[in-house]
Amino acid sequence: MGLFDLFGGKKADKNIQQEEQNKASQKEKEMQAAIDAHADMEWPTFPKLNPVNTPQSEPIEMEDTVSPERKNEIGEMIYDSDMSADSLRFLSGQELLFLLTALEVYNKKAPLPGFEKNHRKVYNELLGRIRDADVLYVLYDATTGYPFIDHGFGNVYFEEELAKNAARLFFKQFRQLMVKEIKVENPEDESGLKRGFFDYLYYIGIENILVDNGAYRARFKRNEIVAAPGDWSNDDQSKNPINPALNFAMLDFMEEVRWPVKYEKRDEVVKAKEMRMLSLVRTANFIVPMQHEGPAEVLEDGKMKFSKDTKFKFLVMNAKDGKQFLPVYTDGIEFGKKLRGTEWHAAVFKYQDLLKFVNDKDGITINPDGLSVILPKDRMMLLEVAGQRADQMLKASGKGVPGAASTSQDADIQRALNQAMTRMNENKAEEKTEQEQ
Repeated sequence: MGLFDLFGGKKADKNIQQEEQNKASQKEKEMQAAIDAHADMEWPTFPKLNPVNTPQSEPIEMEDTVSPERKNEIGEMIYDSDMSADSLRFLSGQELLFLLTALEVYNKKAPLPGFEKNHRKVYNELLGRIRDADVLYVLYDATTGYPFIDHGFGNVYFEEELAKNAARLFFKQFRQLMVKEIKVENPEDESGLKRGFFDYLYYIGIENILVDNGAYRARFKRNEIVAAPGDWSNDDQSKNPINPALNFAMLDFMEEVRWPVKYEKRDEVVKAKEMRMLSLVRTANFIVPMQHEGPAEVLEDGKMKFSKDTKFKFLVMNAKDGKQFLPVYTDGIEFGKKLRGTEWHAAVFKYQDLLKFVNDKDGITINPDGLSVILPKDRMMLLEVAGQRADQMLKASGKGVPGAASTSQDADIQRALNQAMTRMNENKAEEKTEQEQ
């Protein structure tokens, strides 16, 4: 019996060896087929910074961040059907990004063996480096003081020099950008909370990230790096509103308006961004600084209910031209920039409530210590009337009525609001002409 087992074992070993040889042979064939399919290709170079055309005069010379020799060494890895994760740890950030780019470019021409698995390994290595970084270099827009948004993306960099090179390229597009060294994890702030940089991006609504834009680069989602922060103020969220979508819309609109350029359809782009912002303003809850004397009840949703005997007053900000505006805040972080620890209480009100508070004022200023977006009183009234008409238009079309900020992002709502406001502006202009005649 042992003799048969012995012979049977040798035969089994030979079968296993033959199977392994067949697999190796098949692997070599697949690798050679991929190499042959890419024979006329060259290693990829930098993609364009963005779709905007730049002046051709005084070009900035950008040296390739990966040498031809290293490209040849690293590039061979794309043909390995099971790339070693350990080998990736020894590559620099730009080498990893080059490898990721090469994988994508070459696979698009002809399938690479093990592409999906290898792509995920490289992607995960980069993701881990972003998560584990002590500092990153971030482009900020000098016109707003906030992170720069380019076609919906924030721009972060592993290396300071790469960030500075990109800022110089953007300067040729008349962007006023600064490079800031940012700690990825921050110590506790004045409120006793630890908010990392990617938590901060959540608060201002930047969910799409470009790493090393201007060189070899990759796109990431903010929530891949860190999940959305939970309770920002150790209290019920309904009592402490946050408005990431609105913050993003305001930032994107203000950066576009303050960009001193002209291009085809610029007016349409600015208008679309304004409508997105206004649609979110109308459905948002805001923190309003106030003081009161007399009975007041804080409801479960954070709003305050006053009796007829309660006396209260609101904080007023005086503009240089003598006009008075009611300051309102999208969240506790903006409110806390100047008012935390003061005698002013943070009360939560919806936009429709603000309309009642500005009867004797000239309008509101949203986040006055941040972007300071001003809405004059007449424009606030126009927005609400137009918004009600937009609701009716949507209801008549069977597409529903906006009831929350998430719904208000829908393109149909923004389009309907735009149409309603356009009609009202036209009617107002006609009335003015008739009166003048």
